[in-house]
Amino acid sequence: MSTPSFTITNEQINSLPLLLGIIDDMGIRQIIDTYIRPHGNWEGASVGTVLAIWLSHILIERDHRLAFVRDWANQRQQTINTLLQITLRDTDCTDDRLANILSMLGEPTTQAALDAALVQRWVRFYRLPTALVRLDSTSVSVYHDLDEPDSLLQLGHSKDHRPDLRQFKLMLATLDPLGLPLVCQVVAGNCADDPLYTPAYQAAVAALGTEALLVVGDSKMAALATRGQIVRGGSCYLCAYRPPSASAEIAQWVEQALDRAASWQTIEALDASTGEITRLAELDVWEREQTWHDPTTQATLGWSERVLVVRSAAYQAGLIRRRVQALERVTTELVDLWQPPTRGRKRYRSAAELERIVAERIARAHLSGIVQARLAEERLPNGTSRWIVSNVWVDRAAWQAQVERLGWQVYVTNTTETQYLAPTLVEAYHEQPILERGFARLKSRNLQIRPIYLRDDVRIAGLVWLLCLALRVLTLSEQRLRTALSERQEVLVGLNPASRTQATTRPTTERVIAAFSSITLTVLSGPALEQRHVSSLNRTQQHILSLLGLPPDLYNRLTALTANLGP
Repeated sequence: MSTPSFTITNEQINSLPLLLGIIDDMGIRQIIDTYIRPHGNWEGASVGTVLAIWLSHILIERDHRLAFVRDWANQRQQTINTLLQITLRDTDCTDDRLANILSMLGEPTTQAALDAALVQRWVRFYRLPTALVRLDSTSVSVYHDLDEPDSLLQLGHSKDHRPDLRQFKLMLATLDPLGLPLVCQVVAGNCADDPLYTPAYQAAVAALGTEALLVVGDSKMAALATRGQIVRGGSCYLCAYRPPSASAEIAQWVEQALDRAASWQTIEALDASTGEITRLAELDVWEREQTWHDPTTQATLGWSERVLVVRSAAYQAGLIRRRVQALERVTTELVDLWQPPTRGRKRYRSAAELERIVAERIARAHLSGIVQARLAEERLPNGTSRWIVSNVWVDRAAWQAQVERLGWQVYVTNTTETQYLAPTLVEAYHEQPILERGFARLKSRNLQIRPIYLRDDVRIAGLVWLLCLALRVLTLSEQRLRTALSERQEVLVGLNPASRTQATTRPTTERVIAAFSSITLTVLSGPALEQRHVSSLNRTQQHILSLLGLPPDLYNRLTALTANLGP
C-alpha cells in the first residue's frame, strides 16, 4: 500500500487581506470596472481587480515598478483568489497588461470621471466635510534624456533642487482637514505655476459636485485672473498676497496697520501645561473693491475683497534672530576695520573709500540706518596716516522701528465676516502643511514616485494618478481610524515597534500596514484533502479591523475552503 503524498505551501500574506478589504470598502474596484471598459478581447481578471492587486503591492512593497507585480501576485495567488473570488491567471499581472491599464488611466476624461465617482462616494459614505479645498503644485525630477518639445519631461524651476534634471509638474487639490486628494493633474515641467490653479479648482468643483468651497492657496494663486475665475465659479478664495510688483504697496499697508494698532484683532492660544495665554498673531483687516475683465466673455466682474495684514509672533521672532545674527556679524566686521595694519589687512588712506566699504557692509546686512559708525584718521609711527572705524553703535530707535516691521504677511479673501472671522482664516491658511504631507508621502519612501521608469506621457500621467489613488487609500484609512478612536474614546496600542505598550489616538496608515507582519497562510494539500491555516491575529490587529469596520473574520475566510475532497 503506497503512502499518500502531501504538499505544504506557505504564502506570506501580512497586510494583503487588510488592504484588499479597505480597497473593497472604498469601492475602488467596482467604480474602476464601471468607468473603464477594456478592449473586447480582454480576458482574465478585470481592470479594477488588477488595480486592487497592484495598489496592494504598491502600499506593501513601496514600489510601483511594473515588472515585479506578476511574481508578487502569483506568490499570493490563493489569498487573492479567495478574497477577490477570482481565478488569477499567471498573465493577469504582467508588465504589458499593467502598461495597458496605465494608458487607460492616463486619459484626462477617464481621470475626471473616476475622481468624481470616487470622491462623491467617499463624501457620502464617510460623511466627509467639503467646505475647504487646498491647491498647490510640486515638481518630480526624472533622469530621462529626452529632447521632445511636446513631452511632459522638460527643464524648469525645480522644487527638488535639481535644475539639471528634466521634470514634470503635479498639481494637487486636497480636501481639508484630512488632506484627501481630490484631483491630481500632470503638466509639463516647464509650465509656470500661476495658470495651473484655475483648472485644478474647476476639477475639484466637478469632483465634489459643489461650488460652495473656500479655496486656499499660496501667493501664486493670488493672480487677479485666478481670483476672478474662483469668484465667477461661485466659490471663495484665501491666498497669500505678495506679488513682486507690490512691495511698495505692501510696505504702505504695514505702515497703515502700525498706525491702527489700537484696533488690531489678535489670535491667542492657551498653553495647557502652564495655563498662560500666548499671543500668536496680530492682524489689521480692511476691505477694497476688485474688478476683473474676463477676456473670454468680455464681461467685467466686481467683488469686495478683505485684506488681512498679519504679523505672526513666531515668524517675527525668527526674523529677529536672523537680524541679531546679522548685527553681530557686521559689528565684528566693522571692529576689524580699526585693528592695527598688518600683512593682508588693507590700509584705507581716504575717508571716502572707508565710508563706501562701511556703507556696503551695513547695507548687505540690511541694517542701513541702524548700525552707525564713526571714522577717524590715525597717524602711524612712520609719519603716514590711515582711516579707521573708531566707534560702532546701534540706533535703538531705528532698530525698534525695523523690529516692528518684521514678520508681516498679507492675505486676501472674498469671504465676508459672517462666513469666516479673520482669525479663523489666518489659522486655516497656516494648516497648509496638511497638503505638503501628501506631497511628502508621494515623494518619500512611502509611495516612491521617483524614479519614473516610463517614457510615454499618457502612461506617466496614469501612473501618477494611480499613486495618488494609493495616497487616497492612506489618507482616508488614517482618517477613519482616528475618527473611530475619537468617537469610541479609545486608544490604539502596539503600533510602535520600539514600545509595544505605547498608546496613540493618531495612528498612521503606514504603521498600521506594518503592524500586520509575519502573517502566513499555510496550505496542506493531498489526495482528496486540502487543509488551510492562517496565523492568529493579535489584539492590535483585531482592534484595527474593528476600527476600520472590516469583518473580524477577514483573515479566517482564507481557511473556509478547508474541505475533504473525497468522493
